Amino acid sequence: MPEYPSGGRIAFQSDRDGNDEIYIMGCDGTNQVNLSNHSGTDKEPSWSRGGKLAFSSDRNAAGGFDIYLLTLDPWGVARVTTNAANDESPALSPDGSKVAFVSYRDGNAEIYSLTISSNTLTRITNNAATDADPAWSPDGSRLAFSSNRDGDWDIYITDSGLANPVNLTDGKADDRDAHNDRWPDLQDNFGDEFVAFASDRDGDWEIFTMYSDGTGQTQSTSDGDIDRRPSWDPLAEYMAVESNRDGNYEVATMYYDAGEYRNVSLDGNSNSAVSSETSPDWEPVDDGLYCGEQPYLLARALGFAG
Repeated sequence: MPEYPSGGRIAFQSDRDGNDEIYIMGCDGTNQVNLSNHSGTDKEPSWSRGGKLAFSSDRNAAGGFDIYLLTLDPWGVARVTTNAANDESPALSPDGSKVAFVSYRDGNAEIYSLTISSNTLTRITNNAATDADPAWSPDGSRLAFSSNRDGDWDIYITDSGLANPVNLTDGKADDRDAHNDRWPDLQDNFGDEFVAFASDRDGDWEIFTMYSDGTGQTQSTSDGDIDRRPSWDPLAEYMAVESNRDGNYEVATMYYDAGEYRNVSLDGNSNSAVSSETSPDWEPVDDGLYCGEQPYLLARALGFAG
């Protein structure tokens, strides 16, 4: 593997090679590498700490989508679900021990959690509506997801027992009425837990943030194009998003208030201008650095180096 800058890598889905594959790149867009490289459809990557990735693929001979686990060192791919129904939208827990995903095995889209080492499956949701887009809390004790069980799409979060989901975006003072809220992502910022999500409450998909109790909902983007599927950086200050503001779907990074917007999937890859780059996920590294930041420069800024 090539060397990457500090601050974590970004995994994403791209069809630049003729079908959807899982790619990774530096958080600055450098060294974009096709990891999955298969004739099947590989989509929706999700990182855990330690360089593990989960993704959904229809590469198995029976067809349909299953969840796969990819390790980088040493490189390898293992199938972790084998149901005849579609299993999609995986979310690896921060420590990599569990993977939450959406499955249609009980007739409609529900959230499940699989403990990988023991192959123990737990059904998290049980509702006649559609439940989708699972995302773990930073400590791995709770799950956020989106559901249309109340008539439109809202963001929900479970308790620490992965039960009793609470609607975070419906009926709050800073919410709007009819809308759809999707694709939550949670991260901790010095003890405050934030949720980034996408909402069409202003007529198109834009990025919003809030605290994990549903308060403080704030709109980040308002460019009139589609910005969605946010993924926090490890410090919960920057995020990666998929956006069509440059004419096709690309992966961009930006500050939480939409400042410093940068199309990173196009950087150094002219093929990206005519392909679709989607579903970004920012690697949850523990180096405590922003993208490309040098440890020496950080120490000097803090007064620990001359």
